[in-house]
Amino acid sequence: MQKLKEKNPLLVKLLAVVLLVLLCCNLPTLLFWSLCLKEDIFRPFNTKILISACNKDKGLVGVTVTPDGKALFVTKASPDSSHRLEEVYLLDLSTGEKRDVPVEDPFLMRQGELLSSELFWWWGDPDYIIDLNDGQRYDLINLNQMPRLEGNKFDPKYYAYFQSAEQVFILQESGKVIALSPDFRQNPDGNVIYFLPSGSGAFGDGKILEKLMNDLGVKYKIVDFSYPYFYDTDLLSPTGKYIVWDNGIYLSQTFNVVLKRDMSDFQGWYYDESAVVLRRRGYYLIDITFESSLELFYIPGPTLKLRLPAP
Repeated sequence: MQKLKEKNPLLVKLLAVVLLVLLCCNLPTLLFWSLCLKEDIFRPFNTKILISACNKDKGLVGVTVTPDGKALFVTKASPDSSHRLEEVYLLDLSTGEKRDVPVEDPFLMRQGELLSSELFWWWGDPDYIIDLNDGQRYDLINLNQMPRLEGNKFDPKYYAYFQSAEQVFILQESGKVIALSPDFRQNPDGNVIYFLPSGSGAFGDGKILEKLMNDLGVKYKIVDFSYPYFYDTDLLSPTGKYIVWDNGIYLSQTFNVVLKRDMSDFQGWYYDESAVVLRRRGYYLIDITFESSLELFYIPGPTLKLRLPAP
């Protein structure tokens, strides 16, 4: 280098300028990777990375735990301002296998609710079920649009749909209940959706629907308790053995402490109740609030598996 400097000082200066330009151009990328790797490395004790924080080149990532705890429902949006969904897949939590969801338009998956690792409810007119295995759609009969009794009263005979169903799902957030017949793919006439006619879609409507199903002797699954909107509620594990509160995980019968920690990053339960899924919050490296908010350079957080202590 010294000889090169002595022989051709101009070349050395040019090389120095080129290196400086390259460093400046790549500084944001280098900074991002260093900070996201820090998020992955300095994670809570006894956790395993399911989805890394380092996803800059792959667009914005959305992660939802399926209600049965068997998979992560992952959506990837384009990194530009449109945020259009470019990829939708399921990550199997038992095998780690990635399974693409065969839908023609991934944007559809923003308008509905997961019922399980195999089924998705799309709300619209009409409502229908999307089979996540093959992308097939199955219409739902809206019982609220069925013929009424005198005085515009709901006819209780339609409750037979729920009593004969194989799968019944209650959506607390929207105050709806969905019932699927034992052979719903071959018998779509037995697939229905219902909501309280006088309801406002509030959380209380979900509780009323629970009581209705209990009165009818119908077994059901609540499919949207993992949402942050209901974080102030008691979140039971799939078998009801554990309960999540804001300050930890407890045995539901005795309220003995299983794990003491802040649970604001809780996303859902593992299918076998051996662990929970956490989503670390991301942050903006630049966040200025002066009359209007300016947020730049987002550093995401990883999605983690937190193992519960052995019983």
